[in-house]
Amino acid sequence: MSTEEILKAIKEGLFDGELSESKESTNKAVQEKVDTAQILNDAIMPAIKDIGESMEEGDFFMPEVKIAAKALQAVAEILRAHVIGEDLANYTAPKWMGEGDIDDIGIYLKKIEEEGRGLSAQEQMGIMDMIAIGLDTHEFAPCKIQAKESDKN
Repeated sequence: MSTEEILKAIKEGLFDGELSESKESTNKAVQEKVDTAQILNDAIMPAIKDIGESMEEGDFFMPEVKIAAKALQAVAEILRAHVIGEDLANYTAPKWMGEGDIDDIGIYLKKIEEEGRGLSAQEQMGIMDMIAIGLDTHEFAPCKIQAKESDKN
């Protein structure tokens, strides 16, 4: 399996929320000694962006996003030691920074991916952990739905 095929499998596994496929592909990338920055830039960050776009377009909803977040957490577990290295004992994932209601999550994920492109692998690892943990544990406010009572004439 080529590096491009492995990266594609990671990206697709994350997007589809396929936990076992995501883990297997990530383990394969580590075994093949694929650069962690390449895994982050060419597989993980694009998957996060695609998830955000799908949510923004109404193709994904919170259940799909939370399933993808579980796969993202599994991938993070595999990569964390390789990315953070010796300072792993002092590493803490950043707190979820997404604001607004559930409708804003897609926009936020796309923004994070764009901003993460120029960051180091360690900083991207923090973003990945923040997203995975934040989406998995955060309780999002329901969509703002306003009901209007009809006049009973």
